[in-house]
Amino acid sequence: MIQPIHSEGSAREKVYEYLLKQMRDGVLLPGSTLNLKDISKKLAMSNTPLRDSLIKLEAEGFLTIYPRSKVVINSLEYEDFPFLYSTIGTLEALLIMSSLHFYTPEHLEYLYLKNEEMRNALNEDDMVTYDKCHYEFHDVFTELGKNVFAERIITPIKNRLWDFPRKNFIREWYQNAIKEHGQIVDSIKEKNIAKLEYIIKQIHWGIDYNLHYIKKAYGVLKND
Repeated sequence: MIQPIHSEGSAREKVYEYLLKQMRDGVLLPGSTLNLKDISKKLAMSNTPLRDSLIKLEAEGFLTIYPRSKVVINSLEYEDFPFLYSTIGTLEALLIMSSLHFYTPEHLEYLYLKNEEMRNALNEDDMVTYDKCHYEFHDVFTELGKNVFAERIITPIKNRLWDFPRKNFIREWYQNAIKEHGQIVDSIKEKNIAKLEYIIKQIHWGIDYNLHYIKKAYGVLKND
C-alpha cells in the first residue's frame, strides 16, 4: 500500500502517476468510472491532490470530469488520430529543423544508442524498457527545441498515445518505428531538412502511413 504523503505537491504528482499507471496497465479501462472515495482511501490522502491530478489528466485528454456526477476514462476514437498525429508531426518537425545547429555528435550518438536499446528490448519482448527508451529518444527533440509552448502541446499528446492501453501488439509497427528513428537521426546528421520533414510528417507521424496499424493496435473503427 502506498504510504500517506504530506506534501500537497508531491501528493498531487503521486496520484497523477498512480492513475496513469492504472490506465497504462489496463486496470482502468476506457469508459470506466473512477471510484474517487476508493482512490482517496487507498492512497491515504485528501480530496485536494486527487482533484488537482484529475484536472491535469482531463486537460491532457485522459478522462472527463462531469461536475457533481462522475469521472470517466476517455476512449481514443477514430477521429482523434488524424488530429493527434498531424499536430505532433508538425511540431516535432519544426522543433528539430529549428534547432539543427544544437545537435552535437554526442546528441546523435545518444539518439542512436536509445534506438538500439529499443531494438534490443523489442527482441527480448521487454516493452517496459522499450517504452522508456522511446520517451527518452523523443524527449531530445523537445529539450533541444527549447520551445515551452510546443513542449506543452507535444508532451500530453505523446502521453495520450503511448500510455493508452492497446488491444493488440503489432510487432511490425514497433520495428518500423525503430527503422524510422534511424532515418530521422541520419537526416539530422546530414542536416537534410527535406528528408527530415518527409520522414517525420509523412512517415513516422503520417496518419495515412500508420492508420492500418492504428486500427489493429487500438481496435478503433470509423463510424460510417
